[in-house]
Amino acid sequence: MLDVADRRETPGSAELAERLRRALPGGDTRSSTFYEPYPIAFERGEGCRVWDVDGNEYVDFLNNFTSLVHGHAHPQIVEAVALQAARGTAFPAPNVAQAELAERIVERVPSIELLRYTNSGSEANMLAIRLARAYTGRERIVKADGGYHGSWEQLPLAGSPATGSHDGTPQAVLDLIHWCEFNDVESLRAAVEEAGDRLAAIVLEPVQLVGGVIAGTPEFLRAARELADEAGALLVLDEVVTLRLAPGGYQSVLGVRPDLTTLGKIIGGGLPVGATGGRREVLEAADPRRPGHVGHSGTFNGNPLTSVAGCVSLDLLDAAAIERLNGLGERFASGLRGVLEAHGVEASVTSCGSLVQIHLETEGPVRTFGDTNPGSALLARLHRAALDEGVFFAGRGLLNLSTAMDDAVIDRALDALGRAATTLQPALERV
Repeated sequence: MLDVADRRETPGSAELAERLRRALPGGDTRSSTFYEPYPIAFERGEGCRVWDVDGNEYVDFLNNFTSLVHGHAHPQIVEAVALQAARGTAFPAPNVAQAELAERIVERVPSIELLRYTNSGSEANMLAIRLARAYTGRERIVKADGGYHGSWEQLPLAGSPATGSHDGTPQAVLDLIHWCEFNDVESLRAAVEEAGDRLAAIVLEPVQLVGGVIAGTPEFLRAARELADEAGALLVLDEVVTLRLAPGGYQSVLGVRPDLTTLGKIIGGGLPVGATGGRREVLEAADPRRPGHVGHSGTFNGNPLTSVAGCVSLDLLDAAAIERLNGLGERFASGLRGVLEAHGVEASVTSCGSLVQIHLETEGPVRTFGDTNPGSALLARLHRAALDEGVFFAGRGLLNLSTAMDDAVIDRALDALGRAATTLQPALERV
């Protein structure tokens, strides 16, 4: 554990952490944002930079966990949100903006013929599973170990190894899940066979994010498509994060057409959002004109404030912007590998386009979730040192880029991370 005294020049963050602990368990309301001794508290953001409550500046390589693909306070998004806020933030009725956003998504992702809005990626995956179960009349799910589909007990991050812990999920729920190893076709086949004729859906990320930024292979995802068809089940691809990697999502890169696709993050322009889309006949199970339809509501589903922001976000993220961003990400990942190696730090840096992950204290290359070590003490030291050098990323080693970045930003960040890496030398010498 890091000592509070080790954190430099962040007394305001420390004070806020204490204040939050009086109202929130551990001072935390998002498990993914917590790290010891206390998280830095931000006051404002602009472009690819953020400032904490003490006035310290950081280059933001987290972008609210990939949702801010254009960085903070993009002028066009700010203008659209301000204009809509003056007209109303939410209505208990359809609105033009939700139609415009839906049309953009349908045009962008060929596998999506119809969609329904939610307010998060978690909710989008919840709806996808309900639709799959309603459409197939079955209840079992196949998912990959390390696949993150939101904070929902029926799609937990991991569970194939026996952990001996209890997080409040009923065993009856866990019994509906069949696990496979990501990118392992035979493991996937075995899980599908185990579920048998009760299989409703195979749910996968095209690129595992929390699982370590590990890209799915075309062979694995195509096998998932074939096995779902053979089993009479649906294939659900979680593109909540990976829509940023290609105009049609990473499914277009892999050449796989799912039955359902879940979205979030960038389609809201920085505001809360989610969506479940796919084949018309599956989505029509939620058509309110249909007797016995799947009921699905949400106070802010398709609200105009999010929708106008999402429209601008997608318009700005065209094919050329994605190509530039992915190229910048690949250059950053390559440079990061070189920086760590130059400072004697044995590391694995996985990446896919604008998504990057640092892995420390692992044995050999990182190819699966089981190879990762997000609890690495050395990684915690690097994270803290990077903060001191003005580079912000997730404590577990996740980084991602925004369109607000350029080559000069990348060069300065690599220099800063090189200085941060030098602070690991005492720990490395003790190993």
